[in-house]
Amino acid sequence: MFYLGEYDEETAKEIKEYLDKAGLKVETRSCLVMEDETTYTIKDKLSALKELMDVDCEQFERYLSALRSVLPQATAENFEDLFLKGLDPLMMEKRDKILALSEDPESLSPEEQETLKFGSDEWMNNAISIAKARTFSDMVLDLNDVKIGEDVGSKLDDPIIEITIDPDDYETMPEKVKCDIDFYLEKSVNIFVDEFTTPLASDLTDEFWDEYPSEAQRLKVLGLLIEKLAASPSSRKMDFAEFAEECNMTLEDEGSVLNVYGDDVAEDLARVLEKGGVVKWKGDKLKWKSNN
Repeated sequence: MFYLGEYDEETAKEIKEYLDKAGLKVETRSCLVMEDETTYTIKDKLSALKELMDVDCEQFERYLSALRSVLPQATAENFEDLFLKGLDPLMMEKRDKILALSEDPESLSPEEQETLKFGSDEWMNNAISIAKARTFSDMVLDLNDVKIGEDVGSKLDDPIIEITIDPDDYETMPEKVKCDIDFYLEKSVNIFVDEFTTPLASDLTDEFWDEYPSEAQRLKVLGLLIEKLAASPSSRKMDFAEFAEECNMTLEDEGSVLNVYGDDVAEDLARVLEKGGVVKWKGDKLKWKSNN
């Protein structure tokens, strides 16, 4: 069987439906997989971090300045808007326009709609800026026991902050570094395709090619190789060494040259043909059962 890939359950189901409709023989096997993510952080007073590390604190100072300004008069309901507006009024203006675009596109000019459309650089940069600001404010409030609407006093004069670092940036690891390793256990589905049915990949829909171009191309290329190997030579016989050479193939496709190297798995490919009833393999000889 040809291993197509590992997918989440929903994606695997969708891919299998496409392949089934085209007539390819598919098997799926579920398994549990574990991903891990390692994060290095350091937590200390801002002044200490400035001395300990080469940290650009200009952005932190901007965040803190906005926090000090809005916290006394803020409520839980309006804090975020006040904080983001105090940090950067233009950022909030863009956010409001993006919200308006999703609710009432006609309220914006065509130029604004194009600039702020979902996924544009302007939209993405603004979303990232807001997310960073939110994350920082939540972190500072939590680590320094600051309550919205209360007088912060001196709590934000030199607050405790926690930053993420890349250990590769340091020859000697800074002090007080904390390492967190998160393990995520998930269900995954492996998709296998019967090699002998891959020539049917030519019947895959354009939609599948659009959604899964890598999978579609690999199935198409393997299908072409299987078709080539299944075609009977004039003598209907071939030495295995010659067959191994035939397992390599060069294709030209719209100006691109595709090289397929299958000689390392020539034995497996011979078994595919034998199982499909195309050849009889005995010793060092392959014999095609009929003209194909």
